[in-house]
Amino acid sequence: MANDDDTLLHWLSIENANDGIYVVDLQGKVLHVNRAFCEMLGYTRDELENCNVRNWDAEFDPVRLHNDLTELTDQRKIVHTTYRRKDGSSQEVEVAVAVSYLGGSAVVHCACRDVTDHRRAKDALAESERRFSSLMQQSIAGVYIIQDGELVFVNSRLAGMFGYPKESEVMGLRVENLVALSSRDQVIENMTRRLAGECHRTRLEFVALRRDGTEFDVSVDGTVSSYQGRPALVGLIEDLSDRQKSANELKDYVSKLELAVLGTVQVASSMVEMRDPYTAGHERRVGEIAAAIGRKMQLDGRHIDGLRIIGQVHDIGKIGIPAEILSKPGRLSRSEMDLIREHSQKGYDILKTVEYPWPIADAVLQHHERMDGSGYPQGLAGDQIVLEARIMAVADTIEAMSAHRPYRAGLGLDAALNEIERGNGIQYDTETADACLTLFREDRYELPA
Repeated sequence: MANDDDTLLHWLSIENANDGIYVVDLQGKVLHVNRAFCEMLGYTRDELENCNVRNWDAEFDPVRLHNDLTELTDQRKIVHTTYRRKDGSSQEVEVAVAVSYLGGSAVVHCACRDVTDHRRAKDALAESERRFSSLMQQSIAGVYIIQDGELVFVNSRLAGMFGYPKESEVMGLRVENLVALSSRDQVIENMTRRLAGECHRTRLEFVALRRDGTEFDVSVDGTVSSYQGRPALVGLIEDLSDRQKSANELKDYVSKLELAVLGTVQVASSMVEMRDPYTAGHERRVGEIAAAIGRKMQLDGRHIDGLRIIGQVHDIGKIGIPAEILSKPGRLSRSEMDLIREHSQKGYDILKTVEYPWPIADAVLQHHERMDGSGYPQGLAGDQIVLEARIMAVADTIEAMSAHRPYRAGLGLDAALNEIERGNGIQYDTETADACLTLFREDRYELPA
């Protein structure tokens, strides 16, 4: 009976998958299709299961694929092609192709997804970057990037502040060319300390030097980051004589910049979902659940905003995991699971050089750590784990257990809550677990759609 149950769960997972899945024999005869594939091509199930694969892909050659794949150690590969829909239109797809054996006969099974959304996500990311660049140029504060003691990027506001008509006239100058003699030692020392790691972020006031030799007071808010793969100093510079005048404008700019950052976060989250279609919407839902738990814990609005953003990027490291593993319609091997577990570290590596008002990189690194030290990747325990990661661990468990996965059907909310109750104070932070259980069982909070 257990085998029958496993077979049923596996069939339900395939049938309810977001990817289009179909199986053909070596003559191209269709043996099985799932609901998503029927919707993708616009056919009924009966129409597809009574035809040949060449009805939608004239170049599909099962025999050649079989011969190619049997030479590979994992018998799986990713191809990009175009399918012909029932109405005659074309659809670009990415297909994970694998060979297996059914009753001693070789069959080819394919999991495919529409890459139109992926292309749209890339276009949206490019547009987000364009808006970010536009905001840099429109900023009422000077923006700079310093590398090896030289200015390698400035915006038009900084150039104008120092009396230069064009940004290109400032780029390439040494920092000391823009600092009055009375302040040069102070500025150089501060830059050296930051690059040496003695301080990461600093606010400094000093006397600057315009192109015409006149001096004026400025304030710099800078941090250590990276530019084109190398250490750099990045920051904003403000003419103190204009501070009062620009206060309201700067506040408006920061608000717009935060919106641009949030937009980029959302696009990055969408790109992860394109690579891992079985968890489409997972990151957004985890963010909403984490924010709701944070409210129940009476955290302030700034913390709650941070939880929502951390949730949206907590699996961003999956960008570095092979697509064929993310979309594998079956249980993962130990080595494949080890690769999946690398996503926490990969996510941290992506986010660690960016300055946020929340511990986003640390929370992403630690969201699979557990209070008793049984988690990964560092085996942290108790207060070694940041609060945001403790909340994320509970929210992630609730959403993951409730949702369908390629290797099992969704276990449901009750099972997820029982898991949190079982691990309360052991694997999961007590305050967080109590807030979660109260939120769902007493307040009747519903899972985000």
